[in-house]
Amino acid sequence: MASGLRGSRAYRLIAKLAYAEKWLVLGLIVGVVSGLFVLGFFVMLKYVVMYAAHFVGSTTPPIGRAEVDLSAAVAVGGFDRLRLYIVLLLGAAASSVIVYSLAPEAEGHGTDAAVAAFHRRAAIIPFKVPIVKLVASALAVGTGSSGGVEGPSVQMGAGTGSTLARLLHLPLKERRIMLVAGIAGALSAMFRAPIGSAFFAVEVLYKRDLEVDAFMPSIVSSIASYSITASYFEYRPLLPRIPVSNEILYSPETLLLLLGLGVFVAPFSWLYVKAFRNAKDFFDRLVERTGISVYLKPILGALAAGVIIVSIPVVAGSGRGVLAMAIEGSIVDYIPHPGGVPLWVILVGVAIAKIIATSLSIGSGASGGVYAPGLLTGALLGLAFYQLVHPSGLSPHLFSYVGMAAFFGAAAKVPLATSVMVGEMGGNYLLIAPTLISSYIAREIAGAESIYESQIPRRLHREAVTAEGLLVLLRSSGVRLDLRAIDVIDVTYKPLPAEAKLRDALRLMVEERGKVIPVVDSEGRILGVLDPEDLESIIEELGGDLDVPVGSLRLKIPPIIDRETDLERALEAMVEHATDYAVVVSPDGRYIGVITVDDVSAAIAYLIAEKCPRRRRLKGCAREG
Repeated sequence: MASGLRGSRAYRLIAKLAYAEKWLVLGLIVGVVSGLFVLGFFVMLKYVVMYAAHFVGSTTPPIGRAEVDLSAAVAVGGFDRLRLYIVLLLGAAASSVIVYSLAPEAEGHGTDAAVAAFHRRAAIIPFKVPIVKLVASALAVGTGSSGGVEGPSVQMGAGTGSTLARLLHLPLKERRIMLVAGIAGALSAMFRAPIGSAFFAVEVLYKRDLEVDAFMPSIVSSIASYSITASYFEYRPLLPRIPVSNEILYSPETLLLLLGLGVFVAPFSWLYVKAFRNAKDFFDRLVERTGISVYLKPILGALAAGVIIVSIPVVAGSGRGVLAMAIEGSIVDYIPHPGGVPLWVILVGVAIAKIIATSLSIGSGASGGVYAPGLLTGALLGLAFYQLVHPSGLSPHLFSYVGMAAFFGAAAKVPLATSVMVGEMGGNYLLIAPTLISSYIAREIAGAESIYESQIPRRLHREAVTAEGLLVLLRSSGVRLDLRAIDVIDVTYKPLPAEAKLRDALRLMVEERGKVIPVVDSEGRILGVLDPEDLESIIEELGGDLDVPVGSLRLKIPPIIDRETDLERALEAMVEHATDYAVVVSPDGRYIGVITVDDVSAAIAYLIAEKCPRRRRLKGCAREG
């Protein structure tokens, strides 16, 4: 209880700050912590890759400090096929045991889990999840599983933001913002793209919208994270910079070619989503129908993916190690090239191999991400398109860069974020605008399905939701949410002792911007609340006397619920008392805080939106849900 009070007081100090100052402080905190967390992940990953490369017999170390990945070691330095297969299986097995024993939430690609936590779990991610994700992902990706570093980083950052918010006892809305800011900070540290990472954090939550309230905190977090981690990564772009002139890049001919590239990669983005989702469903059904242990899923996935990985070593790991080679075109020297087959066909084949290997690895539950594999796939497809059309006066580098953004922007419905990130990672902001053209075209063609299943179409306008209406929607849709009052409580509603004066209540109400004010007795038990709607009549009855103790006033009796009360019962209490709030008390009746309809709707309305993504009658939606 003491730690809870400390957290509450800490937040009350922060809450007194203006919006910009408050999120400057909180953004800095979450950015620094998430950045250090991801730095720890990268260091562990580097050592796992080093030992794995040594075990498989690679004679060349991974390329670069920031591009450390087993794909570079085995593609350039050679390897023993049997040993690579063995280390791949050992890494998947170790990762599986760690995840399913300690935190099953850490399976698969962590970005979707973070999005789900934002929408469906009141932005609550247990602190053990990012720790488990760090270790499990380093073991799986570092030993060759075809998975990225973005998913683990995002889940670590989101978990960091969620944990810090709960330590400070932030209300639900601000806990969500902290989660998003954590995502931005983690991505910025891993990809060295502070602006693009902030855009990714606010765009990845929806298919066609942005979480605009979280953008300023995300920018602060992202820059803070970058500033403390970039010294380790040497302040330079992640990928090779390409010289490009405005006259050529923005000419109608070039823009039409890049538009054509968007059309070219769109079917492959659709394939990425379908392959990944089908692989995930297959392994889940396999466990359900055969009764095999869930621990075997990632091992079976590694067995299947390993056949591709040992045959085409550039698809091992996240792909970051060979991404620079794909940008420069030198990757073709390390790809099997049967005589008589056009090079663009070979490159498309390798891109499809990367899609299948990633779907089998991460879709089976191995801990990793889908972003870095998506970048490599997009770069290969961009290179293939260049080889197919052979444009004069243009560099293949340009098509690799644009292919990266268009492919993953369409698959994950984040065209804005990937376009900005690609410009930053390549150290050339001139790439952003042309890349946006390809990315948006590819997104429209690829269809509505996203590789992140927990995304919803757009933000909801929760302020229009009433307790009664929300309760009807909840029951009609059949949605069940395992959340209690304590999970969405707002402890910033300051109580007043019964002996406080009415003028104290008025001053507090002004400070708290019209919130209800709980009134408690000497033991902290609730006596009632002062509602802003009742103040005018109370003051009129008293003839303007503001020195009357609030305990003697005609207080409104609010709905009072226990902190363990589920949210459906909390809504019922609000409906019974015709209020949009309820007071939460401890088992011994002492005041803790308040929950409002906005708090509850923020926790459950997204579930309903997932079942009713289009504008159709609730009755029809309920039948489908």
